[in-house]
Amino acid sequence: MSSEKPHLFISGGGSGGHVFPGLAVAEEMAARGWRVTWIGRPEGMERQIVTARGMPYRALAARPLVGHGIGARLAAVAVLGRSALAARRLLRREHGRAVLGTGGYVAAPAVIGGRLAGLPTVLLEPNAVPGAANRLLSRLAVTAAVAWQETAARLVCPARVTGVPIRRGFVGMAEIAPAARRRVLVLGGSQGALELNRIVPPAIAALAAGGMELTVRHQTGTAHLEPARQAWAALSGDGLEVELVPFVEDVAAALADVDLVISRAGAITLAEISASGRPALLIPYGFAGGHQADNAARLEAAGGARVLRSEESDPDGCAAALAELLADGERLRAMGRALRDLARPAAAAAVADLVEEVVA
Repeated sequence: MSSEKPHLFISGGGSGGHVFPGLAVAEEMAARGWRVTWIGRPEGMERQIVTARGMPYRALAARPLVGHGIGARLAAVAVLGRSALAARRLLRREHGRAVLGTGGYVAAPAVIGGRLAGLPTVLLEPNAVPGAANRLLSRLAVTAAVAWQETAARLVCPARVTGVPIRRGFVGMAEIAPAARRRVLVLGGSQGALELNRIVPPAIAALAAGGMELTVRHQTGTAHLEPARQAWAALSGDGLEVELVPFVEDVAAALADVDLVISRAGAITLAEISASGRPALLIPYGFAGGHQADNAARLEAAGGARVLRSEESDPDGCAAALAELLADGERLRAMGRALRDLARPAAAAAVADLVEEVVA
């Protein structure tokens, strides 16, 4: 290697699940002396998240190839071709040494461009069932970092089980301290979750009406903030304190101060919850190719979470599950300990090791 720092390009976006694991790896690679640049869409939510952390950002257009008509697919292929060639030029001009794709169609131009530039490409797949983009891109990648052993069989390239990379702030959090007032964090993912916004407020209000003292912080999603505010305004009462936020920027700090998390079951969120040792009521998103149900089942089997089934996904079912969990402080602490046992806090370092191996 020359005296210049080796340069890793990370690409992915469209949701926090494709961004935050990459940021965890970027943090680790920077600590090892690497330069790290992110490739995402010009208009993508990933741009705001990445640039807010001071990381160099390069924009390339990308469009989804699935779920649209033939005309849209052809246009997406044309955009992909142009962006992949642009990525090849970028990687060569800025002396890239490797490309890490974190999933989703946003990563496709950089991964393909990396292959065209002759660079080793690594995929990161945090879900139990890999997404369509990573399944296709695994034909081009040198290797992949996966969270679960069974994921490897669904990819063409070799894979190593590393766990899901998480940022350092989630590791080493103190165990829940007993308190009469229960503290609940509602996480709907980076875009919010309409189903959680619909069923959680009346469920929690029902517990408060029954005499339980509760403090709730509810991430609504930017687009859903006002409807959620109206829903809570009609329900709030004695013994209930509610804070609404469109997006939780510092999830680690938010988790540190709660007894229970109500959440979707995206792989990244579950990895962060596990590392923090915070028990969860999980309400998987049903239209994510089964990924979230598979992710949630693993936490429930380990004793760290309770999964709300589809037949329970209404205010009454949610209230019953919450009452069951929040009434038993020792159970909550045992669930938290079970999650810590399941967590892989060194996952970011394991992915960084993999990147350095393919470059060596």
